[in-house]
Amino acid sequence: MFRMWNIVLINVAFGLALYGMFMNRGGSVPSVHSFGASSLGWVFLLFLAVGVAVPFAIFIWRYPLLKSARNLDSMLSREAAFLVNNLLLLAIAFVSLWGTVYPLISRLTSNEEITVARPFYDQVNGPLMLGLIFLMGIGPLIPWRKASFSSLRKSLLPPAAAGLATVAILFSLGLHKDYALIAFGLSAVVTTGILLEWYRGTRSRHRGTGENYAAAFLHLIWANRPRYGGYIVHLSIIMLTLGIVGTSFFNTQVDVVLSPGESVTVEDYELVFLGSVEIPKDNRTEYTSTIQVFRGGKLLETLRTTRAFYPSFNMASTRAAVRSTPVEDLFIVPSENLADGSVGFRILVNPLIWWMWVAGPVMMLGTVIALWPQTVRAPAPAPSPARLAARPRPTAA
Repeated sequence: MFRMWNIVLINVAFGLALYGMFMNRGGSVPSVHSFGASSLGWVFLLFLAVGVAVPFAIFIWRYPLLKSARNLDSMLSREAAFLVNNLLLLAIAFVSLWGTVYPLISRLTSNEEITVARPFYDQVNGPLMLGLIFLMGIGPLIPWRKASFSSLRKSLLPPAAAGLATVAILFSLGLHKDYALIAFGLSAVVTTGILLEWYRGTRSRHRGTGENYAAAFLHLIWANRPRYGGYIVHLSIIMLTLGIVGTSFFNTQVDVVLSPGESVTVEDYELVFLGSVEIPKDNRTEYTSTIQVFRGGKLLETLRTTRAFYPSFNMASTRAAVRSTPVEDLFIVPSENLADGSVGFRILVNPLIWWMWVAGPVMMLGTVIALWPQTVRAPAPAPSPARLAARPRPTAA
């Protein structure tokens, strides 16, 4: 049923990737990577036109072969959840595209460039993303073709209870931000649903084959790679959601200037600046600063930042110090070295950003598992009529 959707989404994703390259390189928006002063912008535009037109022309040509004979039986079905999921993906892509090209459109229509910033994407894409996460969690739990309310209640009750419990616990701990509570609650719903599916499948295989639970779990995933690889991808999206919510609602940023021996408290960290060392190089001068990180009076780590100044270009580059944990990341970025030995620092505490970095490898793993080719055994050939006739017939006793 979704063969056409798969082709359309692939073509749209490829076309948007080409358009993003054209915008970045073609000079339609200001960019340090732009080739707008040369004729390469027209080359990218031609490549974009061909890359979009040819796939959709083939799609229209092959439309009769891709069209499914089955229709949507009920809006209360897994097919309907996938359909709404695809529509949400397209809506999110359109909003992102519109916000990106709106400055160009406003410049062409009113001779005044109007830009949109983060609040636009938060207000429009935020609810769409929450809806996407919600459907991602309940979609695999809904039966195909048509579901009854009793079966839905049985399937969705444990994940819903986990989501409500998560919201209640976080609210009691002092978290009162609406979007964050909803995002964490939906993440709990999705995670619980996936874990329950894995548990039920593993238990069923363990009882049927006698394998231990670890072997049954691994063989379960390998036996139905598209399904369980997709679940792993869903988990990676939940990890990404945790990182986005943590850095969007709970991050802390402080700009300070410290002299050697001075300290500053950021959140529950106490940072002590020990000093900076100047190291001359061939084409630059490097300043390495040493900072000790304490929490509750206990030394956690000694971090070092580097700021390099290039006199020939009158430019500087920085290398931040990072302390990364699954709970939060501490960033210390040097901004300026003063003549009296003091140094300016930008200190950031980003909760849960560690999960954003883990989400990428997990998504790649799930994609590889889901796309790994299935081994299909060819059926045994039927015996020819001549061989059947040559077989001896049983005789009556």
